Amino acid sequence: MSVAATRPAAVADELYAYRRAMNDVPIDARACALIIVDLQNASCDPTCGWLPAYEAIGHGDVMSAYYERIQKIVLPNVRRLQQAFRAARAPVVFLTVGTMVGDLSDMPERFRRSERYWQSKGVTPPYARYGTREMAVIDAIAPRPGEAVIAKTGYSGFTGTPLERVLFNASVRQVAMCGVATEACVESTLRDGVDRGYDCMLVEDACASVTDESHRAGVRSMELFARIVDTATVEREIPVRSSSP
Repeated sequence: MSVAATRPAAVADELYAYRRAMNDVPIDARACALIIVDLQNASCDPTCGWLPAYEAIGHGDVMSAYYERIQKIVLPNVRRLQQAFRAARAPVVFLTVGTMVGDLSDMPERFRRSERYWQSKGVTPPYARYGTREMAVIDAIAPRPGEAVIAKTGYSGFTGTPLERVLFNASVRQVAMCGVATEACVESTLRDGVDRGYDCMLVEDACASVTDESHRAGVRSMELFARIVDTATVEREIPVRSSSP
């Protein structure tokens, strides 16, 4: 057992007080954007992408629980977040993931190894192709005209995309993130955002992963880098911008 593990709880808590202070940033609508990660048909629709792929290898029960969280918790909360940010005239940005060229040659090799795994199981690989329905943001949270929809070919929304330029042009210094999967594309994008100097918030009740365990692990990991909030907190904190200049 480590020395840290034997310390009294109060002492152990104090060890990381600086992290809470580091991440304790109130929302400023003049500088904050909402980033919605990979809530597209391939990851949320039971008829295509990841849900039928997992069901085909015997994990229909897991997918049922995941789909229920998406429908009953994540999407209603994302709609509330969209409403709050739009009312504050703050940017709403969408990320989607997939291959631009169709054969995954523009994605890391690990994705092509995964594709071969699914093919070996006789299952259609779940990766979306650019321009297809699988790559589109789901209708329930559809972008409005003028809202950026940025396609990526890997985990992080900052890698090989214009995301940083879009945020820079909008004078964004804070980002609130939500979407799927919590410990994968959401966390990768958030960590990259932190290293680029953004103050990051994770909206926990607007995120999901394939399992609750994976979701909780991602949230615990991001506590080091981000302020963990819920949808209601965002709604309370984000002010509506004045209509005057």
